[in-house]
Amino acid sequence: MSTKQLNKNKNGTESAGKKNKSGKKNTNYVGIICGTALGVIVLSGGLVYFGGKSYYNSRFLANTTVNGVDVSSMNYDKACREIESKEVPKELTVSTIDGKKVKIDTSEFDYKSNVKDEVKKLIENVNPNTWFSGFAGDTDYEFKEKVSYDSDKLKEALKNAGWGDTETKNAEIENGKDGYTVSKEVQGNKVTNMDKLCSYVDGQVKSGNFNVELNADTGCYTLPEVTADELAEKCENLNKIADLSITYDFDYTTETLKGEKLRSLLDIDSDGTYTANWDKCMKYVESLAKKYDTYNKKRKFHATLQGDIIVPPSSDAKYGWWIDQNKTCEALVNMLNEGKTVKKVDPIYYDNGGGYVFTGVESARSKDDDIGKTYVEIDLTAQHLWVYKKGKKVYECDIVSGQTTSMARTTLPGVYKVWSKATNYRMKDTNADGESWDTTCNYWNRVAIVGIGLHDTVTRSAFGGTIYQYLGSHGCINMPLEGAKYIYDKVAMGTPVVMYYSKEMNKQFGFTK
Repeated sequence: MSTKQLNKNKNGTESAGKKNKSGKKNTNYVGIICGTALGVIVLSGGLVYFGGKSYYNSRFLANTTVNGVDVSSMNYDKACREIESKEVPKELTVSTIDGKKVKIDTSEFDYKSNVKDEVKKLIENVNPNTWFSGFAGDTDYEFKEKVSYDSDKLKEALKNAGWGDTETKNAEIENGKDGYTVSKEVQGNKVTNMDKLCSYVDGQVKSGNFNVELNADTGCYTLPEVTADELAEKCENLNKIADLSITYDFDYTTETLKGEKLRSLLDIDSDGTYTANWDKCMKYVESLAKKYDTYNKKRKFHATLQGDIIVPPSSDAKYGWWIDQNKTCEALVNMLNEGKTVKKVDPIYYDNGGGYVFTGVESARSKDDDIGKTYVEIDLTAQHLWVYKKGKKVYECDIVSGQTTSMARTTLPGVYKVWSKATNYRMKDTNADGESWDTTCNYWNRVAIVGIGLHDTVTRSAFGGTIYQYLGSHGCINMPLEGAKYIYDKVAMGTPVVMYYSKEMNKQFGFTK
């Protein structure tokens, strides 16, 4: 049989190749095409596999996480950066008690992590030959992060940071023009215990917290001990005295203690009740005395013969208002503690215990004068007496005053007042010179505590002139009987008695400085 290409028919028998109409044999193209396609597929698959293997060499496979961070298909450097951005802080943020953010770069205290070392171990164990398996499922790696830092450098950085300088203040009750108000407490941002701050932050960093909040429990701040809420009721109680007032009567004017000035005299107790402070009340009474006392002061006076003069004070002349500061203060403290408004009250004035009260004529009292227009005037140089009522002269006579050969007998100048009267009065005493007397007058008009009076001396036959210089009294004002009786009958109790010398005699006796 001749050599030829055999083909198997459908029955598995061999047959000679058929010729086509042209007489040529048919070729099997299907087999050729299939073989070629299979070769291409195998070749392409090989290229893809080896390409993937090459790409994933030194990379994590697809669908890979490390400590929950997606590092799919990342190389070592990129994976480290990604993980460190999530897990390794570059900055420590500390929030102060008032919300201020204090930021410290972690490099300042040499903060380091084991991320790079652990990532290197993981990526070195990745098998690039199985790169295609990453598309078939997830791969999750976990490692325990380890960190290190320099605690001393951290503490130094914390100490050098700016924390604030606002001091902590307690809430307080303030006494203002419109009453008591509560000033709210202030939580200062000034760190008062740096050791506790450093210890607390260091502990937070150790636990991995880089957003630290400094609250009241950290112990690094001084906290307010008294809050506004705690003082609210107390303030309300104090404002109940807002309308309390005490008005002092000074005859020509009044002085009202109220509001802020009144409240300044009080001590506030913890429960909002109050008590009057003695020392503060005394200072207030002292201010009243300084403003309204007229006792022992020089006075302007229009003299009948000398015109406008200054009447000097003296130890014998007791006219004028003199506040008894202790008794007035005691009364003020009692009124304040009672908590009742007093519409009008007189200050308490000194008295000598024997009936003499250090006051003057209320109707004569004014800002610039306390003598008025009704008074007894005695010119000790002219040795003459006048009585004026409502500015009009109603009586006059000569007198004899104290003998000027001795200061123990000299009548001292000043403003006196008529404060007691008597008839058939016995005058018995001894002066500083040892001189004694014992005599009786018909009409006695006392004008001084020391026993000086205006009285009749029936043993005298003459008055006026210069008799007083060599044959004067022991200090009293000797008068004719008619004159003494006039004073007794017509001059009211409390009437000012103004006695004065000429300017020259004042200088001579040293009554003026």
